[in-house]
Amino acid sequence: MYKNVVFDLGGVVLGRDFNRFDEIVGDHFSFFRQDKFPDYWHDFDRGTRSQQEVAEALAADAGVSVEEAHGLIDKVLELLSEVPETCALVRRLKEAGCRCYVLSNMPKEYWAKIQTFEVAKHFDGAVISSHEHLLKPERTIYERLLERYNLDPAETLFTDDKPTNLRAAEELGIHTIHFANPDTTPEEIFRLATE
Repeated sequence: MYKNVVFDLGGVVLGRDFNRFDEIVGDHFSFFRQDKFPDYWHDFDRGTRSQQEVAEALAADAGVSVEEAHGLIDKVLELLSEVPETCALVRRLKEAGCRCYVLSNMPKEYWAKIQTFEVAKHFDGAVISSHEHLLKPERTIYERLLERYNLDPAETLFTDDKPTNLRAAEELGIHTIHFANPDTTPEEIFRLATE
């Protein structure tokens, strides 16, 4: 049983319909399917590069105008939607007395929008990379989460869709579960957290 459950956002709480995604933004963001993002996107997530700078880098990379690149960046955000199974899990965990947190690599502009989503009001706190100028899987961002919310690693369960981010958490004694499938993983998380 765990008092605290920590969620990554992209690929866990929020998802993309990749068929629609590919149709609308093409191959310009194929890196979202991989572990390795371009350096400029890592900087965007870290909060050390502005959207304008990222649009300029993307334009050069993708062979589009800067204005088109801005539009593509905005469309990526518009295509994010709540994963119903995970959002239902967050509500169930709260009802069971668990505290729920977010630990995510995400640009400030995206996080500002996501805070308007229904699921966001159920979280007890969040550590967002662009606000901390840190990125998962850097050890310091996990330490920041534990210290800010006074979380005991032994009482904390973290879920992420990227195994590298889980390994970093485990090194600090945080328990983890790979978010492999929205149809089955939420039930596994609920069982682990409440039994």
